[in-house]
Amino acid sequence: MDIQHNEDGEPLLGLASGLAAGLVGALVMTGFQALLARGGITSGVKGPPSTEKAANLAARLATGRPVPARRRAAAGEAVHYAMGSAVGGIYGVAAEILPQVNAGQGAAFGVVAATVVDETLVPAFRFGDPIWKAPVVSHPYSYASHLVYGTFTEGARKLFRRFFGQVKAGAVEVGRSGWTLRSALATGSAMAARPTGPLASADSAASASSAAPAPRASRRKLLLAFMLGATAGPRTSAPLVAASWAARLGLIPLHGSPLAFLATTRAVGVTTPMAVGELVVDKLPSTPDRTQPVGVVARVTSGALSGAALAGGRSAAGALAGAAGAIVATYVGHTIRTRVSRAFGNDWAIAVTEDLLAFGGAALVCVAAVAPETAPQASPAPTGETAYQ
Repeated sequence: MDIQHNEDGEPLLGLASGLAAGLVGALVMTGFQALLARGGITSGVKGPPSTEKAANLAARLATGRPVPARRRAAAGEAVHYAMGSAVGGIYGVAAEILPQVNAGQGAAFGVVAATVVDETLVPAFRFGDPIWKAPVVSHPYSYASHLVYGTFTEGARKLFRRFFGQVKAGAVEVGRSGWTLRSALATGSAMAARPTGPLASADSAASASSAAPAPRASRRKLLLAFMLGATAGPRTSAPLVAASWAARLGLIPLHGSPLAFLATTRAVGVTTPMAVGELVVDKLPSTPDRTQPVGVVARVTSGALSGAALAGGRSAAGALAGAAGAIVATYVGHTIRTRVSRAFGNDWAIAVTEDLLAFGGAALVCVAAVAPETAPQASPAPTGETAYQ
C-alpha cells in the first residue's frame, strides 16, 4: 500500500486541533462508559482505576509523596482527560502528515489507542494486570470505549481543524489589508478588505440601503454564529463584548444594519464593564445557577445578538444560530462544570478556565469571521477537507 504524505499539512494547527478534539473524545468516552455502567456493564477490573495509579506515580516522582486519598478521584480524572487530549494531539499531527491515519472516520485510531494505552502501556507500567490476567470482559470494554473515543475525536478534529484554519486565514486577511489597531481605535474604520474579500462584499451590501432585504448567511457564517453564541454558555457577556469590539474595530461590518449600534464607542463602553463585572460575580458563592430562567434568557439574548452581528447584522438565521449555541452551551457547560468541580473540590480554578475559554473563544471566532468564504487554493485542507461554505 502506498503511503501518501501531505506536504501542505500544518503540524501546529494539527496539534492544536488534536489536543482540543482529544479532550472532546475523552469527555464522550466518559459519558459512554457511564451509560454502560447504568446497564450493569463494567470493565470487571477490581481496585483503583489505572488513571489513579498513574496520578499517584506522577505525584511521587514530582513531590516524593502520593496523592492524598481524598484527591485521588480528581487526580485520576485529570490524568484521564490529559491523556485523552495528549493522544489526540499526537493524532492531530499525524493526520496533517499522513491523511490515511483517519481511516474509518477515526475507528482505526481508536483501535490503535486501545491497543497501545490499555493493552500495552497500562500493564507495562503496572497500572493494571497483564492482558492474560485481566478480566476477559475488560478487553472488548476497552476497545468499545476507544472506538467511541476515536470516532468522536476524529469528528471534533475536523471541526477544530477547519476552525483554526479559518482563524489563521482571518489573521492573514487582516495583515494583508493594512489594517492596524491604532487606526481602527482612532477612527473606528472598517478593515480595508480587498474587493473580492468577504468584508468588502458584506459591507457594500450592508451600506447599500438600510431597507435592503437581509442577505442570506452562508453555512460557514451560521456555524461561526453558533460557535460565538456558544461562548455565552459559560459567560453571558463574552459573545456580546467580542462582537461589539470586533464591530468597533471594523472587523465585522455592521454599517447600515439594525445592529450598527454595536460598533459605537458607547456600546463598547457598556459591554466591556459588563464583561469585567461578570468575571467577578461568577466567582461569588451567591451567584445564581446559570440554568435559572433569568440566566438562560440573558444568554440566549446575548447569543442571538452576537450571532446576528457576526452574520452581517441583518440575518435572522444568524440570530437563531447564536441563540441555539447559547442554549446548548449553557446546559452542557453547567453539567461539565458541576461534575468537574465536585471531582476536584475547587470551583475557582474551573471558573477561571471557563473565563479563558469563553472570552478567548469568542475573540477567535470573530477573527475567523474575517477569513474569505473560500479557503485559498494554495493551502488545501490536509485530509481532503474543504472549508465550510
